[in-house]
Amino acid sequence: MFRIPVYFLGILFVFIHTNNAQVDPGLCPDGPTSPVPDPKWRTVPSRFEVVTELITDKTITDISQAFSTTRDSIVMDAANNQYRFYYNFATNESFEVLNSGGANNMLFCLRQVIGNNAETSVILPKTLFVKPSVLLGFDQRNQRNTNWGVRYQGDDILREIPTNVFRSCFYLYDIRATVLVTYHMSNPDKFQAYLPANESIVLQMNVTVKNQTSQDSYTYNVFRYSTNPSRREERQALETPTGLYCPNRISTMPIPSDIPERVSSNTELFVPLGNTSSIISTHSLFDTEFQFVRFDVWLPDPMGSPFWLHFTEIHDYAVGLTYRYDNRRHQCAVSNISSNLNDAVSVDGNPSLLQMGSPQHLFLMDDVDYQYSGEKPCRDRVWCHVWIGEKSMPGNVVQHREWYWSSSINGEPVVQSSPMKLILKQYTNGVLNGSYEMNVFNFRRRPFTVFELDFTLAECYRALGPEENYNLGVLSFRIINDKQYPVYQNLNYLRFHIWETLVFTMFVRPTRISHMIVDQDDESKDIIVTFTLLDAPPVTGPVEDPLKESSLDTVINRLSNIIDSNGLAFRARYGSKQVTLRARGGSLNVPHTSTKTNWKTSGPKITGLWLGLILVGLVIGGVGGFIVFAKLANK
Repeated sequence: MFRIPVYFLGILFVFIHTNNAQVDPGLCPDGPTSPVPDPKWRTVPSRFEVVTELITDKTITDISQAFSTTRDSIVMDAANNQYRFYYNFATNESFEVLNSGGANNMLFCLRQVIGNNAETSVILPKTLFVKPSVLLGFDQRNQRNTNWGVRYQGDDILREIPTNVFRSCFYLYDIRATVLVTYHMSNPDKFQAYLPANESIVLQMNVTVKNQTSQDSYTYNVFRYSTNPSRREERQALETPTGLYCPNRISTMPIPSDIPERVSSNTELFVPLGNTSSIISTHSLFDTEFQFVRFDVWLPDPMGSPFWLHFTEIHDYAVGLTYRYDNRRHQCAVSNISSNLNDAVSVDGNPSLLQMGSPQHLFLMDDVDYQYSGEKPCRDRVWCHVWIGEKSMPGNVVQHREWYWSSSINGEPVVQSSPMKLILKQYTNGVLNGSYEMNVFNFRRRPFTVFELDFTLAECYRALGPEENYNLGVLSFRIINDKQYPVYQNLNYLRFHIWETLVFTMFVRPTRISHMIVDQDDESKDIIVTFTLLDAPPVTGPVEDPLKESSLDTVINRLSNIIDSNGLAFRARYGSKQVTLRARGGSLNVPHTSTKTNWKTSGPKITGLWLGLILVGLVIGGVGGFIVFAKLANK
């Protein structure tokens, strides 16, 4: 019955004897302070920030510490230099942030693993400058020090503030040193200031530290002491600076990977140009199902005119071609898909052929390992999670990337994170030679691509013309509406189902149909549909299996046969009802085609109406319009 208590008493005796033996008797003749709580001591919270000056017999150094139970940071200003130290005990890493100096004044990061023998109770290894948190009762890994105790010594006045004076003597195992501290804490019964009831603030700590070879004495004068800061303030103090890349850092949060196969967005690209800068606006769409990328860009005229330039680039991976269209000059150039495009990747086993890359490739996320660096403000009332990566390139070039994804808006966590900003920097031999910031707006997951196709490809065909074998046709036909159903109440619904039916009836890709206009013939009450139909491209590019499409003449002949056999029908809606309407047999007209084939027309009246509608379509982009889109640029 008595063996177990005797056994534990023996262990306790050995522990006390060992602890007493470690404390230097010359510094602490009475041994270590008992860890029994003193009734006058107000326990220091496990989250706080403290700003101090460290005074030695030779120097005065400004030191601040932000502290939590898993991380802490130290900022030290000394000799016109700033040193920053960050400790993460969840990942067992420490980071030292230094200034490179010189004209660039860049920050760089040194990472170290916190091992079993790491000296983390001091500000700098191999010194005796103990962290404020350790002096206030926490151990070298930011947990409560169960061997630390404090005893009340009396009252005093410091800086005209009534204080309680305490004393503590304890041993630090990581630096193998004895620490003697005298504390001046505000008297909560006589001085309240900004504190909650019955709390004290640290005013001063007089410290003496002695190890086997040396002894040092210094004083911490505390100018600011705040407990339990807001989580956001705490994170900003504990996280490494914005834009800092630390090689081999352990990422505590993976970068988002749930990017759908179809996305669109607007962006603004900020490009510094010496003492000036330029802002480039874009709109983009990326769709792996359509194998289609579109990128529109608007930028100021570099020649100084008041007009903005507007360029469109279309990557059609189904046939392996790139279309570049100048919307101002109405000029177009066609070339093969190139590996230089940010959305193109080579085919495995055949590098001469290309294919459309994944969304992660488009967003520059698949070729470097990103590390999570914390949460930062990224826009007005918007906070973002930040990931940083660096990629080494030929010629001693390093590309630095920072991705910002939304975490909260107006203080409310977002349900699904979206990309908000990308910062790109390029260094050659450590010297910055390019910096770009791209802000992302209106990021849309899985947009309805068919509504984002417009008439640009048709304009490109018109600019190239039959001389380059890029042909198109203008077609019209009538839909019978003898009963005068009020289907114009849902014109968008009608237009969409006409467009959808034509795509499946003619067996063409949606990109070949544009300038669709739906109007009414006041005399016959028929619905008149007009649209532009593109020919298949005359060439294909370096893709593995380019799409083989029917020619313009073949498609027109197919549509004519279906209409003449009364086989072309459309759904329409009015109110809560649906009705099926059919194309009038023999009504197909082809008033214009750039091929040499002659197609029938119902005469000058309908042709004149058609040409008028086409002119209207050219002006307004096809009644109701389709939204443009673009690829996120890698500048």
